[in-house]
Amino acid sequence: MKPVAQTEVQNLVAQFRSGGLSRREFFQKLAFATGSILLAQQLMLDYGFASEMEIYDWPDPFRGPQDAPPPTPKESIAAGEKRLPAPVAAESVEYPSGDVKVGAYLAKPKAGAPFAAIIVIHENRGVTEFVLDIAQRWALEGLLAVAPDCLSRLGGTAKYDSMDAARTGIGQLDRAGVIADLQATLAYLKTRKDVKASKIGVSGFCWGGANTFNLTVESKELAFAVPFYGAMRALDKVEQINCPVFAVYAESDQGVNANLDELEAKMKELKKNYTRRVFPGTQHAFMNFTNPQRYNAGQAKIAWSEVTAFVKKTVG
Repeated sequence: MKPVAQTEVQNLVAQFRSGGLSRREFFQKLAFATGSILLAQQLMLDYGFASEMEIYDWPDPFRGPQDAPPPTPKESIAAGEKRLPAPVAAESVEYPSGDVKVGAYLAKPKAGAPFAAIIVIHENRGVTEFVLDIAQRWALEGLLAVAPDCLSRLGGTAKYDSMDAARTGIGQLDRAGVIADLQATLAYLKTRKDVKASKIGVSGFCWGGANTFNLTVESKELAFAVPFYGAMRALDKVEQINCPVFAVYAESDQGVNANLDELEAKMKELKKNYTRRVFPGTQHAFMNFTNPQRYNAGQAKIAWSEVTAFVKKTVG
């Protein structure tokens, strides 16, 4: 570390110890000062300020009265944009998918290009605060993350006046159009000079988890896939998957988990690089801090640490 950075780190440590910075602010400023998220993590550990899974301030799911109405999609997106960490740059991007323009949220580290990249596929309510937060977290881990709005074909998530309306919109999408837009996202990432074209993966949640599997079937260019509680019913297409897969499931998720043993057996039969992790005491959507009834903070932290370790090992 350079002398200037050492002085700045010491000042940040003093501010944190005096209560002038929250842990999240301290880590963000530390990463910016050192120019390295990994070094910032190590410094946090060296100073005794965090265990490995406490490096980030995880969101508090209990915000406001329990009987408060859910935010509109536009309000949820705005809340996600406000969460942007200091070491991360973000922007809205747009790229073609045939005759359609796909809108997306892009987050990346402010330094260190070129990056491995990840496509983040949203749940069945379109782009939300949770999805933006996940993209930002991947950027904090050193990746460039892009979260395509799969409702772009219908005018975009923000046009809907409620989450339920956005969910209805998701139901109107067809598989071919969704896959075409995800393929277009992959093609867009490969055009960027700040992306390592051979190290692009995909991850998604719920509806996005299922479409993570769908994209692995349709694309031969992915470096990795991380579906979160996503169903994979087309066992006859497993043979088409050619990237490492780390699949995350909730323990209590009867619908999604209906064929997990058959899926794993097929993966093993075909000698696919496949890891299945079922997290105890969890329900579907346990990663989503905006759903306090299902969010499981403890297991979400463990899942995130395992997933990020898998991705970093895979992309080097």
